[in-house]
Amino acid sequence: MIADQLELFQSRLPSKPYCTDDLATGLKIRPASMASRKRYIQANPPWLRSWLIFDIDRENAALAWDDAHLPEPFWTSQNPANGHAHLCFGLDAPVLLGQHDRQKPMRYLAAVESAMREKLQSDPGYSGLITKNPAHPHWRTFWNRDGGLYELGDLQEWLDLPKFINKKDPPERVGLGRNVDTFDHLRTVRAYPSVLKWKRRKEHGIFVRWIAWLHEMAQQHTHENHGRPLDHRECHHIAKSVGTWTWNNFSEAERSEWARVKGRAGGKAKGAAYEDKRVSARLMKAQGMSLRAIARELGVNHQSVANWTREVSK
Repeated sequence: MIADQLELFQSRLPSKPYCTDDLATGLKIRPASMASRKRYIQANPPWLRSWLIFDIDRENAALAWDDAHLPEPFWTSQNPANGHAHLCFGLDAPVLLGQHDRQKPMRYLAAVESAMREKLQSDPGYSGLITKNPAHPHWRTFWNRDGGLYELGDLQEWLDLPKFINKKDPPERVGLGRNVDTFDHLRTVRAYPSVLKWKRRKEHGIFVRWIAWLHEMAQQHTHENHGRPLDHRECHHIAKSVGTWTWNNFSEAERSEWARVKGRAGGKAKGAAYEDKRVSARLMKAQGMSLRAIARELGVNHQSVANWTREVSK
């Protein structure tokens, strides 16, 4: 069983993860075959979450999941010198991050992570980028003998999620909340108002420069607003996803509608969220999605979607 778990861990590594034997000397990018021999390693690719990793800085941290009444992690890597540990929960179905047409799973995962962090009382400043390599002999590693892969619904059964989802305030700006926050900022503050101006320029290589500009804006936002900024590769993935989607889907009509409804919202958080869903529904409808599929994606009833999209066709 341990051999199978170790094989799964290695198969999910990025092709060229960050790694190091000593955090004080900095991180290096190496092929997975080389990185897997280092003490510390990047377990998740920048655009995907296969593992939820929590940093517990206290004695007997390896049993923090049991103390918090959570299921057993896929693995736990403990420092034998002080008892501190990284607890890693494996996702049966990894979640894509920063995908414009797949926002709901990302936000759901961010809510699950926030709730688990609170129950575990883990380090809120831990970014999740680098973890104690469970395959390295320096750590005392415990593997879940029953497998340890979970669907988000399985994890939710152990949590109290209502206060972590559908919040009026911006998402918690740690962990996956940084991805959600940067994604929302980039699409609503940067991409939506600007994409048509960029498209009108008709210059050679303009799309590449558009993505590069969004990448710069993503890095600027995360460094100004997050205690532990997103890595530049994570910013690039978000910029590429947002930039490609808006470039391919935003027309003058959608831009005018978006500006109109955002202005009418008057800066009120509830109204802005409502109007944002209206615009998203119309854009999804223009892509050919069914009304019921749009309703499921946005978390609203079918009739609301029908009313929103009917207004555009009048």
